[in-house]
Amino acid sequence: MKIGVNARVLQNVKTGIPYFVKQLYSELVKIDKENQYIFFQPKKNSLLHSFLFDNFSINWKIEKSRVDIFHGPANLLPIFKRSGIKYIVTVHDLSFLIYPSYQSAIFNLYYKYFVGRSLKNADIVVADSNNTKKDIINYYHIPADKIKVIYLGVSGIFFKTEIKNRLIKDKYFLTLTTHPQRKNTLAILEAVKINNKLLNYKLVIAGLIEEGKKDLLKERIHNLKLTNNIILWGYAKQKDLINLYQHAEFFIYPSFYEGFGLPVLEAMASKCPVITSDNSSLVEITRDKTWLVNPRSPTEISVKMLNLLNLSASKRIELINKNYIFSKKFTWRNTARQYLKNF
Repeated sequence: MKIGVNARVLQNVKTGIPYFVKQLYSELVKIDKENQYIFFQPKKNSLLHSFLFDNFSINWKIEKSRVDIFHGPANLLPIFKRSGIKYIVTVHDLSFLIYPSYQSAIFNLYYKYFVGRSLKNADIVVADSNNTKKDIINYYHIPADKIKVIYLGVSGIFFKTEIKNRLIKDKYFLTLTTHPQRKNTLAILEAVKINNKLLNYKLVIAGLIEEGKKDLLKERIHNLKLTNNIILWGYAKQKDLINLYQHAEFFIYPSFYEGFGLPVLEAMASKCPVITSDNSSLVEITRDKTWLVNPRSPTEISVKMLNLLNLSASKRIELINKNYIFSKKFTWRNTARQYLKNF
C-alpha cells in the first residue's frame, strides 16, 4: 500500500507535534518493509501557504500519488475527501476549546471548525490519550469506536545515556515550558517563594518560549524577587535536556492541561523524580499518584516539592526505579506498531 503523510510540520522547529511526526515515521520506516510512505510538504511554509496546503492543495498531491491511506498527524485532514482512500487523523489535544484564553480568537475558531470537520471526515481518529479521546467525544460527539488511543513513546536515548558532567553546578529543580501560562510555570514561581528552604535551589526553566510570553515570565520573576533563583535555559538540545533531567533534584510539571505529557515520561526514563498535575492525561502516565498536585494551589505544589526533597535516600531510589520501569512501557516502537495495525 501507499501511505501518504502530511509532513508540513517537519519544516518547523522539532518540538511538540513535529517531534512526534519525526519519531513515529522514523520508527515506521524501520519496521514496515511492505508499505511505501510518501511525505507531502509545501514549497513555502508561510501561514497562508500552510492553511491552503493542509486544507486544499494537498489533495492534488494525494490524487497524483495515488495513495491508499492518508494520515494527517497534526490534527487536520483536507476539507474534501477523495473516494477510495482511507483517512486517518491524529488529534493531540483540544486546548483551543478547553483553554481558549491561551490562544488568539482566530486561532481557536480556525481549529474549532477545521478539527471538527477533520474528525467527521476521518475513517479512524487517533488520540494520544484516553483523556483526549474523552474530550473528542464530549466536544465533537464522535462515536467512541471510531477513536483509537495510541500512547506516544520515549526515545531510547533517554534510557541509555548516563551523563556524569553537570551542566549546572548548583542544585536545582527543572521544568519545561513553551507556554508559561498553560504549563503553569507561574505557579512554580509562587510555590518557590512560599518556602524559604526552596530558595536554596535554582529553578531551571527550559523550553522554546515566544518573546512576548518570555517577557511576561521575566516580569513575574522580577516582581517576586526571584531573579537570582531562576535560570532561563531556553531551547535544550536532546543531549543537554537529558543532562538537565539526570542532575535535577526533581522535574516539576504542574500543567493545566495536556494531550499526553511526554516530558513527564522522559524525566522518569532519565531517573529524575517527577511532580505533575492531577488532571487530563497526566494522571494516565503517572505511576505513583502521591506526586500529583492541584495545579491551582501553589501552596500544595510547594508542600509536594519540599516533601520530595525530604525523602530518604532509599525512598527516593525506590521512586526513581519504579518510575523508570513504568516509563519503559512507552516506546516509539510500540507506538509505530499500533499505528501500523490501524493502517
